[in-house]
Amino acid sequence: MTVINFFHLDDSYIFKHYFDDSDVFEELQEYYDELEYRFEIGENEIKNVMEKLEAHGFKVNFVEGEEIPEYTVVIGKYEKHADLLKKSVDVIELGDEKALVLKDKVAKEEALDRGEEPDEEWLSRL
Repeated sequence: MTVINFFHLDDSYIFKHYFDDSDVFEELQEYYDELEYRFEIGENEIKNVMEKLEAHGFKVNFVEGEEIPEYTVVIGKYEKHADLLKKSVDVIELGDEKALVLKDKVAKEEALDRGEEPDEEWLSRL
């Protein structure tokens, strides 16, 4: 069973996943943000989306705000990182650095080869 992490930001949940089955994408297309390349679901619609995903064999894991640093890697702002963006659900810039919130812990471990864990300054912003 594939697990999809739903990141709780403000009053919505965001996630990134490539669905092999186009029917699943079509069911969720109204939640897809084409500019951010991710899905965004309001809190009042979360149950409906969860049921759709579970019906297709997916499991949802909720990542709350205080857990987001566990999925975050900080890299240089001007470093090439297109491959990392494909795996990130959010990007935050601060000075000459970017924090990438990655879609899962496997993606984070892979990204740590090119970045670092968030320091205290970043932790206060995530």
